[in-house]
Amino acid sequence: MLSGATSYRKIEAFIAEHYDVLDNHFALNWKGKPAYTTIREIIQGSSASEVEKAFRAYSAYLTEQDHEYRLIASDGKVLRGSFDRFEDQKAIQILSVFLTGKDIILAHEEIATKTNEIPVVQQLMTDLGLSGYIFTLDALHCQEKTLQVAKQTQNDVIVQVKGNQPTLLDDCQRLAQTTLPNETYQEPVTKTRNRIEHRRVDVFISPLLTHQHKWREVKVVIKVERTRRSFDTKTKTWKTSDEVAFYISTIVLSAQAFCQAIRQHWGIENRNHHVRDVTLGEDRSRIRTNPHIFAKLRSFALNILRANQVQNVSLELFNNCMNLDRVLNYHGIL
Repeated sequence: MLSGATSYRKIEAFIAEHYDVLDNHFALNWKGKPAYTTIREIIQGSSASEVEKAFRAYSAYLTEQDHEYRLIASDGKVLRGSFDRFEDQKAIQILSVFLTGKDIILAHEEIATKTNEIPVVQQLMTDLGLSGYIFTLDALHCQEKTLQVAKQTQNDVIVQVKGNQPTLLDDCQRLAQTTLPNETYQEPVTKTRNRIEHRRVDVFISPLLTHQHKWREVKVVIKVERTRRSFDTKTKTWKTSDEVAFYISTIVLSAQAFCQAIRQHWGIENRNHHVRDVTLGEDRSRIRTNPHIFAKLRSFALNILRANQVQNVSLELFNNCMNLDRVLNYHGIL
């Protein structure tokens, strides 16, 4: 995976090319080099629960010295190529939890076809055995029970509020219109290619809500105003878009800390999901038998790259393909 082998046939070719080096480092002592059909059988026949158990232990090893990163993002992703019409199998969906700032995937959980992300996230909060972390979640998880589970596990939650909780959203909008914020943070203007954007964050502590008992864990309401100017290269004009979003939090932080936490939440999309699809070919993969196991192997590779401060994954895989010693010298390999 770390050298760009994104399929069973490519893994076979990788082993054939580097067998002597691999044998020297890992004492393989194989009678022969495996065919791709054997590799496929081994991977597909592995226990998903045992692979996940090993993955979580390995992720904990990679992050055991990093106590400064306390933000965990969670989001689901569909393996789009994993559907099988002949077996009436829909594409598999996997939920991941992601240590933002460190860019390390901590765990996955397959989402059954007759459920959704909400109970899976709640269960993961318990199963991970973590405490003192802040989970950042999208609006789907704006649920009373999710906040309660976080408190029971001694964690906290920052979650967006949208139309699936209309009364709570009305409360947040009314609060922002009628009450002065306890603190405000104006983020410096950021400029990227053809885009200029900035954010303003208002913090309202100890808000009065309509269903106060239901949302008793809520300590803060956060209002985020985003202004974005994008340059249209075709019309040679700037287009401005404004957006207002509301969040609730079970922990009191500074306005600047809330701004950073909310912005970093999307790292799970940019630094994980996007890289998996574009660089590791996850969406294009047509593995249909136990595709979640191969997905976990991609996560092993991504975590090793992030633990070694790799920023450009595509270029790194190309360099690794040319020089296997780079891979063998990574922290976390041997």
